[in-house]
Amino acid sequence: MLTAIKQRATGWVAWAIVILITIPFALWGINSYFEGEAEISVASVNGERLPLYAYQDSLQNRAQVLRQQMGDSFDPEMLESLPVRRSVLDSMIDQTIMDQYIAEQGFRISDEQLNRTIHNAEIFQTDGQFDPMQYQSVLAANRYTPQLYEEVERINQAASQVRMGIVNSAFALDAEVDRLLAIQQQQRDIQYALLEVQKLAGDIEVSEDEVKDYHDNNSEDFVSPARMKIRFVELDVESLSSVMSPDDQQIAGFYEENKGRYQTAESRRARHILVAVNDSATDEEREEKLDLANELLKRLESGEDFAELAEQYSDDPGSRSNGGDLGVIARGQMVAPFEDAVYRMSEGDIEGPVETQYGYHVINLVELTEVQQQTLEEAREGVIDELRDILAEQRFAELAEPFMNLVFEHPESLELVSEELGLTIEESDWFTETSGDGVASEVKVRRAAFSEEVLNESLVSQPIEIGFDRIIAIQKLEYEPAMAQSMDSVRDEIVSILRDEHARQEVLSLGREYLQMLDEMEATSRTWVEFAEDKGLDIMDLTFSGRFEVPSDRRALGEAVYASVRPQEGEVLFGGAILSNGDYALYKLDSVTDGVIDEIDDATRQAFSNRLVFGEGAGMMSGLSKLLRDQAEIEVFEDRL
Repeated sequence: MLTAIKQRATGWVAWAIVILITIPFALWGINSYFEGEAEISVASVNGERLPLYAYQDSLQNRAQVLRQQMGDSFDPEMLESLPVRRSVLDSMIDQTIMDQYIAEQGFRISDEQLNRTIHNAEIFQTDGQFDPMQYQSVLAANRYTPQLYEEVERINQAASQVRMGIVNSAFALDAEVDRLLAIQQQQRDIQYALLEVQKLAGDIEVSEDEVKDYHDNNSEDFVSPARMKIRFVELDVESLSSVMSPDDQQIAGFYEENKGRYQTAESRRARHILVAVNDSATDEEREEKLDLANELLKRLESGEDFAELAEQYSDDPGSRSNGGDLGVIARGQMVAPFEDAVYRMSEGDIEGPVETQYGYHVINLVELTEVQQQTLEEAREGVIDELRDILAEQRFAELAEPFMNLVFEHPESLELVSEELGLTIEESDWFTETSGDGVASEVKVRRAAFSEEVLNESLVSQPIEIGFDRIIAIQKLEYEPAMAQSMDSVRDEIVSILRDEHARQEVLSLGREYLQMLDEMEATSRTWVEFAEDKGLDIMDLTFSGRFEVPSDRRALGEAVYASVRPQEGEVLFGGAILSNGDYALYKLDSVTDGVIDEIDDATRQAFSNRLVFGEGAGMMSGLSKLLRDQAEIEVFEDRL
């Protein structure tokens, strides 16, 4: 049950249901349930309260987006920081303010507009047509009623009206587009030489007094953080599932109730000959193509080889060399007329011509594999796995309340909850308040470990809920307070820091000195080369092909080059820039070449114009949002985030 709910909990209604279910398991951590409010709020906007469950839903959505964007580098702990949580709430506040503005301004969506949007949504269609059963099914899967979904959709469409009305009022003049395009595609050619920090750092001597002074003045940077070991008991569905052993009667019963889940899907393998028809073809040309397709069909029916004809006549380059073979075709893979034909054919059939937007197809259904029901023995392992999860969730629900009661009633020790519920007391490795492994990788566990009751009173923590299917209680085992690191133990680190600082300062001073010397010389390429040779600097060439295409490690150099004035014909300009790694770059700007408007194709120009207009419109929309927010009365309850 819990697994199913988590997998389907995509809308705020679903999350509300989940939260209602978990309230009995979460009372220990939410003091505000006892404050008398019928509904917990995280903020108030012009008197309208934003409920906790809606905020939690938004937080979960943000986590899903970040997980998709960042992949394996996603760290769930980032969602525990107040700035991230506050940004999620700010988005909710902005949306609420906009909804209120829409209502005040009287924006409305007619029933006709709403019905048109719903009927045109592909997710609610079957074979290209609106399907009422599909509509009900999709809404039910996301815990929406039609009334609730349609109310939300009305609000979304009204908001879209406001947004598009503002965005579409923006415009860009042709002269503005040309001028900015010429700048954007401007090319700047330079030569540069680097004064490198690392080359100087190795030769810098650091005195003992400097090391001591740095250690004394920055002692807070040289502290070993406090660390702790804990003992803990854990109730979680995954562990319970691993010890569940459903009996034969349960296995057989579950299989009979869910036979449809243990089937091999139907598959169809087809090949085709495509006689392509160009969109601009005349009626006469189309007729000729159709005649060719009919002729090929007759030749196939008379016994000619399909693969040979496909290789000779098919206009589909992807399948032609394979005798027209398309492989296994699943529903939704091909365009509707082609797919409909394939799914009404019997194995070995040849059908055509079938017309699609690509032309005329002659199709051969090579192989048809019917749906096959797995026997109980074939499905047994899968049935057992599912049953284990279900039984584990049931057992978790049975043990959750006793677990919490025992922890509340006996905060002095974990032994009783361990003995009563048959849970093993485990021990963690060392961890700090900011990092740990195993159970201590959970930020909620570390936060509880360093709380007053666990750290200073040596009590068992309040139950810690991790997700919807894991509860942990912890107690301090060992603790080491933060300790200042001696100067000897961090000497090498300090020396490295001081060498780097001295080298950066020396590079900056030397770079500015060299630049002043160049400015006092005649600004010519010859002067530049002679100066570099005299100072032992290596000259490198670099072309910036556009101000938005500067290499990331040369961004400061690019900014300096593009901020420089345009040199007169036959002249050069000298300049300098501090790079992100502390190196100093001296450069000579040779030439500036604007983008040639006449050489920019219409598609590129239109795309650039669209970006300008979109940016202008987005800025106007942002301005409206800021104005409305400045005028709104907002109260935030940060202790509930």
